[in-house]
Amino acid sequence: MQQAIAIPDTIEGLTASWLTQAIGQRCPGLTVTSATVDRVIWGTSTKVLMPIEYTGPRDCELPQRLCVKGEFDERVRNSLTTVTMTGTQVEAQFYNDVAPRLGIPMPRHWFGGSKPGMGVLILDDLAALGATFGDPVRPWPPERVARALEILAALHASTWDRRFEGIAWLGIGSPTLRQYSEFLMSEAHWQTHFTQPDAFKLPRALSDRQQALNALRAMWRYDDQHAHCLVHGDAHLGNTCVAAGGQPFFIDWAGPSISHWALDVSYFIAGSLTVADRRSHERDLLQHYGRQLRERGGPQLQEGAVWDDYRRHQLHGMCWSTLPSTLQSPENVDAMAERYTCAMLDHDSIQLLAQVR
Repeated sequence: MQQAIAIPDTIEGLTASWLTQAIGQRCPGLTVTSATVDRVIWGTSTKVLMPIEYTGPRDCELPQRLCVKGEFDERVRNSLTTVTMTGTQVEAQFYNDVAPRLGIPMPRHWFGGSKPGMGVLILDDLAALGATFGDPVRPWPPERVARALEILAALHASTWDRRFEGIAWLGIGSPTLRQYSEFLMSEAHWQTHFTQPDAFKLPRALSDRQQALNALRAMWRYDDQHAHCLVHGDAHLGNTCVAAGGQPFFIDWAGPSISHWALDVSYFIAGSLTVADRRSHERDLLQHYGRQLRERGGPQLQEGAVWDDYRRHQLHGMCWSTLPSTLQSPENVDAMAERYTCAMLDHDSIQLLAQVR
């Protein structure tokens, strides 16, 4: 049985000694002799980039630069007290319990642990390996979006109608994402947020908060009734990486659940392309996803139902317009919210969801 590792509250707790204990569960006999903080990227889940030196076995292929994620900001931890599990707690569990079973490209992880209100995850420093991160302000060309859809198709096909017995935290729908969406769509947050000078200007047709919230809840009900596969849950450009060889893949697995395939696919297509490219290519990309899903062992989706499912799930992007600048820059919010609101209006998503009972 592995020894329980104490989870540090602060960046100062990320010592060479602590890293030795944590990584030692994967690499017995390895000793981290030096660990320094090179850069800190503060956020809901703070990322600490750390060069390290170590002695001992080399066969585990531990890199010399790591990324340690966690809710190291006390203010963030205090703001998440109503959430059942924090994003890093979920992600740590995901990498420990589920990721090894999936066979899709993703970052290597060296430790995942949690305690009430906080998680810590040790990953490769992807930038040091030559990877580039997706940028919400810079949409992708349709060809790259198609390659990323192949990853989603592989994920969905390999988990179709599969239940992960014994993994209590992984169920139908993501409580973490839904609880936070409820907060972002609450009257108190809505009224405060949209009085800010840098808030995204919602189109009039989408400015009825209660109507939008009702539609979001209807989408969740629909998903719970048609939950077939494991989904990433937050598959947008800011949660992507492109490896040095050009292969795109998904990162930040803080919202996986058993849900509807279109939760990932609609959200990713609409948020990754310019509005013009999405209008020109979305049907072809949706067909590409369907072919890939079938070729990888998933079902043959019914063509008519596929299009309506795609239209309904544009609403998953609604919360981008309500994100505060403490979580995403105004530039990111404006870029993504523009794409999602145009998609919701193009596809009459709210009106379609009003038919869900």
